[in-house]
Amino acid sequence: MSANPTACLVILAGGQSTRMGADKAVIRLDGERLIDILIRRMAGKSERIMLSAREDYATGLAIIPDDPQAPDGPVGAIFSLADRLQKMGIDGFVTVPVDAPFAPPDLIERLSVSGDCAVAEDGQRTHPTFAYWRCAVVNAVRGTHAQGERAPSLHWLVRQCGAVTVTWPDERLFMNINRPADLAAAAAIKKAGT
Repeated sequence: MSANPTACLVILAGGQSTRMGADKAVIRLDGERLIDILIRRMAGKSERIMLSAREDYATGLAIIPDDPQAPDGPVGAIFSLADRLQKMGIDGFVTVPVDAPFAPPDLIERLSVSGDCAVAEDGQRTHPTFAYWRCAVVNAVRGTHAQGERAPSLHWLVRQCGAVTVTWPDERLFMNINRPADLAAAAAIKKAGT
């Protein structure tokens, strides 16, 4: 179980997958769906795993769809999650994108340990879809964003939340499969066993 039982993991699976041309949750890497790879990889690391998605992909996990009043994109998903989870008595949550088959197994523990909003980085750049979000902080930031205003970026949200950075040395841990070429590269990494 997680060292911080109030932190739960939310897999971000609500994107449009336009660059990939298919729903990334069900794309297969070495015969296994990306969503199943991630669930298996993170099993036992958190008391709760949920999906930010429109469906549960036959996983049996609880889903939290985007609030229609939230902005489009991943910031809208984070706003929706913070609101819903705080109402459930959850203080914070870690997010990971569904298309990240090599996500660090210690992601939840390392990001949530301080209790502050935190974002992963690989020493060169930050990866704001891999982050710990305190519900109260995100909800306070949401209050400053006017409904109907252009959707901000996750980098904006990281700054607004005052997130600290947590560094991992290997950028491959944060690989996202956005295009067919990325899927081929991930298969090569997996085959090499790295």
